[in-house]
Amino acid sequence: MILLVGCSQNTAEDVFNHLEKAVELEQPFEEQQAVLVEAEEKEHQIYEEAIALGLDEFEQIIVLSDEALSSIDQREEAVSLEKESIESSYEEFKQVELLQEEFDDEELLSLFKGFSNEMESRYESYQQLFENYTHSIQLDRELFQLLKEEDLELIDLQTKIDEVNDSYQKVNELKEQFNDFTTQYNQSKQAFYEAANLDVTYVDSND
Repeated sequence: MILLVGCSQNTAEDVFNHLEKAVELEQPFEEQQAVLVEAEEKEHQIYEEAIALGLDEFEQIIVLSDEALSSIDQREEAVSLEKESIESSYEEFKQVELLQEEFDDEELLSLFKGFSNEMESRYESYQQLFENYTHSIQLDRELFQLLKEEDLELIDLQTKIDEVNDSYQKVNELKEQFNDFTTQYNQSKQAFYEAANLDVTYVDSND
């Protein structure tokens, strides 16, 4: 939780309110991160179990693959909730653009434009991340569907595994980029608060 103790500039206070509302709207995004990590780990474990089985245990491979496919469906739902959260937060953020013309302080205006540009970069980065992650989910689905084929050729399995690995390598790069933009945005936002003489106090929401 964040408390605004005092503010001498109404416009800066309005900006603050929109930005912190945007943070609140991203809470579902934060919550889905743990869901996704848990599902990914579960699916990896299932995959390891499935490929360790022989053809004489094909029925068990099917059972495991179906379990993984169910997890993938749940992960897809989690990503959808995550994206809705980001979109809602971004829409709230866009409200601050209407306030740009009200600044007559050059330093504040410069800082305002700075964090605005960084948020745009962050948002665009998330769109790329979402697109690549949903593609990776589809490749995971195709992989487990392949495992359910009794006449599966090893070369076909390896090709799909390579596709999955390459896809997640790209996802990890985009995650790092998104996190970097998030850090830069938060630092610029804090610099704006300080320049605007906003007395911001961070309070533990668990208290």
